[in-house]
Amino acid sequence: MGYAEDWGELMFGLQCLTKSSAKRQFRQAIRQSWGGLCCYCRDRRATTLDHIKPRSRGGSNLRSNLVPACVECNHSKGSEVNWIAWYQRQDFYSKVAQEVIEEWIDNTHYEENNGTTDDRTTICLTASTV
Repeated sequence: MGYAEDWGELMFGLQCLTKSSAKRQFRQAIRQSWGGLCCYCRDRRATTLDHIKPRSRGGSNLRSNLVPACVECNHSKGSEVNWIAWYQRQDFYSKVAQEVIEEWIDNTHYEENNGTTDDRTTICLTASTV
């Protein structure tokens, strides 16, 4: 086995992303997770991301605090802290959609379908056979 001649040989197929490219891909992945539709009205195309707990009220930019929203829903909700109260006042309110959003916030969809984070940790700690 020889030495790497170039930095690119050490990348092992990983992509180098600029900060803006990584942010764009992160936001696009969230929108795609919801089929490109607004998570609230499920009628219009999601062109923005809504912070469930608004940034102005201490909310984070974590995936669990971001949901895709159309401009109309995002502006209507504004910086309201209690998103459930806002959502229940809307004509398009759906109990099923509310439960799906709550699963997204709690990351329970991931845990039910892909295993818990503990399973991933166990895998990472096993000895390599290579």
